[in-house]
Amino acid sequence: MLNFIPTKLKTAILNSFDKVFEIRLRVGQDVVVRGLKNFKIINQRIAFQINNETINQSILALTDYSIYSKEDELMKGIITSSEGERVGVCGEFVYTDGKLVTVKNFSSLCIRFPNDCIGCSNEFFSTVDSPQSVLVVSPPFHGKTTFIRDLGRNYSDKFSLNVLFIDEKDELSGGGKFYLGKNSDVIRNSTKKFGFYNGVRAINPDVIICDELTIEDDFLGVQFSSLSGVKVIASTHSNSLEKLLKKENISKILKSFTFDKIVFLENFEIKKIYGEDEWQSFLSEC
Repeated sequence: MLNFIPTKLKTAILNSFDKVFEIRLRVGQDVVVRGLKNFKIINQRIAFQINNETINQSILALTDYSIYSKEDELMKGIITSSEGERVGVCGEFVYTDGKLVTVKNFSSLCIRFPNDCIGCSNEFFSTVDSPQSVLVVSPPFHGKTTFIRDLGRNYSDKFSLNVLFIDEKDELSGGGKFYLGKNSDVIRNSTKKFGFYNGVRAINPDVIICDELTIEDDFLGVQFSSLSGVKVIASTHSNSLEKLLKKENISKILKSFTFDKIVFLENFEIKKIYGEDEWQSFLSEC
């Protein structure tokens, strides 16, 4: 864990928290850490001023001292470490003729940790008597990934279903270190488009799980899987049903009756569960 940042900084962070969720490294600024301390989630500044060399050396270590080997990840703005940390990268993104060609002058890193919580979906799962397609919704950092990972485990182990995880950013599997279920398969580091279409054709899943639906290809993949008879568990960002339904692709997919339930999370707990009738009624009133 954190083997790519300076040892002194790593020690200071790990000695200050019971559990770490997120670290912000910004050139010219102190380090900001979000973590669990004395049973409370807090943000804390650590007096370790970051310079360009710190950022550059951290990125080199993340890429095993071969930036070229991780160039595709870098140009997507995210690198996943060998221990499963997800590192968002800010800097100067360089385009030529409208095409992104490289990233340089790195200025900050957002380090997020894959955290597992076995049983966190049990309350919801106890209300499900047969496999259903579920959309899990919350703002960033409210537990979506952790929740859908655990729900997938429950589908695998308690429903004895073949569950396929599309682990686009290596977060669902935690770099391969998390238990995902005895009947689960994982496609790591692929696009969701590849995972949905090739997963249905080649892996024969009962359920497909993916994180963070965003672009149109993601929603087309969800629809393709659903029409192929495969249940889908997925997540997306929002904080209310009203705002969620203003997203064009989400609205389309919900009108197609793809999902059976929408689960809203807040601070890692279930805030609200909508059944199909409820959001369809809401849609008709909009």
